[in-house]
Amino acid sequence: MRELTSVNKIQEFQRKLYEKAKADKKYRFYSLYDKTYRMDILEEAYRRAKANGGASGVDGETFSAIEAKGEAEYLAVLQEELKQEQYKPKPVKRVYIPKANGKQRPLGIPTVRDRIVQTAFKMVLEPIFEADFMESSYGFRPKKSAHGAIREIAKYLNWGCEEIYDVDVEKYFDTVEHSKLLKLIALRISDGKILRVIKQWLKSGYVEEGQHRQSKRGTPQGGVISPLLANVYLNPIDKAFERSGMGKLKEGSIHMVRYAEDMIILAKRNLEKGIKKLEHYIGRLGLSLNKEKTRRLNLIEDKKVEFLGFYFFRTENKKTKKRLILVSPSPNSQKRCRERIRKLINHKLPLKVQDQIGNANKFLTGWTGYYRLGNSSKALNNIRDYTNKRLRHLLQRNKGKSGYGWGKIGSDTIYGKLGLFYNYKVQWL
Repeated sequence: MRELTSVNKIQEFQRKLYEKAKADKKYRFYSLYDKTYRMDILEEAYRRAKANGGASGVDGETFSAIEAKGEAEYLAVLQEELKQEQYKPKPVKRVYIPKANGKQRPLGIPTVRDRIVQTAFKMVLEPIFEADFMESSYGFRPKKSAHGAIREIAKYLNWGCEEIYDVDVEKYFDTVEHSKLLKLIALRISDGKILRVIKQWLKSGYVEEGQHRQSKRGTPQGGVISPLLANVYLNPIDKAFERSGMGKLKEGSIHMVRYAEDMIILAKRNLEKGIKKLEHYIGRLGLSLNKEKTRRLNLIEDKKVEFLGFYFFRTENKKTKKRLILVSPSPNSQKRCRERIRKLINHKLPLKVQDQIGNANKFLTGWTGYYRLGNSSKALNNIRDYTNKRLRHLLQRNKGKSGYGWGKIGSDTIYGKLGLFYNYKVQWL
């Protein structure tokens, strides 16, 4: 009950921040730093940071080690550090994760201590900036999602906005200019102590192969507060489209949908006007477009466009000749899914069948939860059938047999006794 009361108290505090920011678009908040180390906020920040999991940072500290010594004592020391302005962030640990194109994406892992403080700062700052963010922004925001962006794009395509500019920002997280980001934050935050800590995070750099490297530009991809900073930095682009009336549903209107640094512009005509506006603000922010990946498309000629792992298809009803927009997982998304299933259900793995099924079920729950949107029945059925065959092949190999055991292994065994994931129900747009 006390924990619930604390959460309600924090939510009420955040609501007041949001309402003040929404009521006065030019108001600058000047006394926030002391709120970041309120014990109820630090305790909630600890809970959220722990729930998000993740590896340890450069100091090797873990949540288990903290709790072995005492969570309350740890937070009390951290609170005093913040209060006395003695908190100093450590550089992030740089690791690399594979991308769909075979390349690797750098990821920064902050220490547990820094994740807690960043979460506390985010809890205080996010309501203020949420009051300024546009409806066209869907990435890493409360009550917003990739599905919302997909539905918005489908809406505009169905409305006839088939001139498309598919945008790819060149190395966004590596090229953000610190001075410009801090100026954008300062439009709303005048508390110098808050700005000083954010600047420290930006300048703390990263450790790679034992070497500490400073950061002159960019924000660490993987930091708790990085998505919020990304939205603050790109919000001028959203505002520019909103101010010009481009987002209004009217003849000749131009629309932008953004999910973090991923953007797409859609128009019935005069797309060039939207492209020029986007490129103007991209330049002002010190960013650049990846010319190889940024493409101008026409759905009538190109038939499809891909965004956030989905394909948007243009087709027509054969009887009525009415234009139809279909949405389903892209071929690349389906290919990556099959590759993952092949690794999770494999006779070469030193795992019991039930453990392999458990791992596959966990993956499929997340994958289908994301990709079941729209006209995805065929794609989901293909993934279901592929997974079924992988498991049958595993069972046969374990018996020293070949094939898939058709006629010998029933669906009641696959989905009943063994419990393979089966919930492939589509969610309509």
